Amino acid sequence: MHRVIPALLLAGCMAAPAPQAYRDTTAPISSIALFDVARLQGGEWREVASFREDGACLICRAGFTPDGGGVKMVSGAGTAQLVPAGPGRLAPKGLDGALAQPWWVLWVDADYRTLVIGTPSGEFAAVLDRGEIGADRRKAAEEILRWAGYDVARLKPSRL
Repeated sequence: MHRVIPALLLAGCMAAPAPQAYRDTTAPISSIALFDVARLQGGEWREVASFREDGACLICRAGFTPDGGGVKMVSGAGTAQLVPAGPGRLAPKGLDGALAQPWWVLWVDADYRTLVIGTPSGEFAAVLDRGEIGADRRKAAEEILRWAGYDVARLKPSRL
């Protein structure tokens, strides 16, 4: 019994494991300055790929509706308010873990069919699409993630 107590005390002093990062945080990262949050509305967005360890998807399917100065997102991750937090940046209110960090819009195609979001910490990134993603947009999404320092070899296709 006396040997167990010091071991428990020592275990309580150990640091928590570091969060999983999927990007080299020394690589440059930027958000899309001309991103228009209102253009997320209309239709269903579906997660095409994301960085995760387990599970079928992170956001899964999502719908966006106007909500004050931002949009309300209803998705597999839960319901959240996405509030603009700078050019091409969104602050999610109502989510947990890595999904609660500020989202940076890394890329969106001109017609707002494909959206690439991520966090500077590299703990979260996902590719969303309004339908079936074309090979050209998938390639562009992977290239922007690679440029932002993400290890695209760890990018997993989503199973909805």
